[in-house]
Amino acid sequence: METGPNTAKAVRDAAPAILATLVQEDRNEARLWRARIENLFFSAVLASFAISSFFIGKVTPASAGLFRILTLFVDCSLVAMLAALYFLRVRPDLVALRKSQRYRQDLLVSSVKGHLAGFDPFKDCEEIEPSITDTDLDWLCGLSLAAISAKMIVVAAFATSFLPAAQAH
Repeated sequence: METGPNTAKAVRDAAPAILATLVQEDRNEARLWRARIENLFFSAVLASFAISSFFIGKVTPASAGLFRILTLFVDCSLVAMLAALYFLRVRPDLVALRKSQRYRQDLLVSSVKGHLAGFDPFKDCEEIEPSITDTDLDWLCGLSLAAISAKMIVVAAFATSFLPAAQAH
């Protein structure tokens, strides 16, 4: 491949368009990951309440203890833990994506101004601070897990109060 002055000029001329496309792709991917995380937590809270409401209708005096254990197992183990583990796994990827997005945006600005020193849109961006931190997702995770936990505690503590009036006596 030729690496003369014409090649360097071609890279300089094409760099803004390439970088603009990469920045747009980064933004689309960030929106996609945010939507996945949000949908996961909305679904986890909904699933937790739906599963409990399904089991509440089937509680008998003999099965109240089993209902408590089942509620703790389903809510704590399956719903809350899986959602939290997924979030802890995906969050660093979203941060890395935001760092890369910031680097590419800065590179795009410098290329438009004509100060493009080295054109490497895939540089390791570990030392760069992201301009968008997505802390609202941390709140969403925490509040969703708090809602699931609160529901789990209430349902487990008051399992016998969910018995129909005819069976309670």
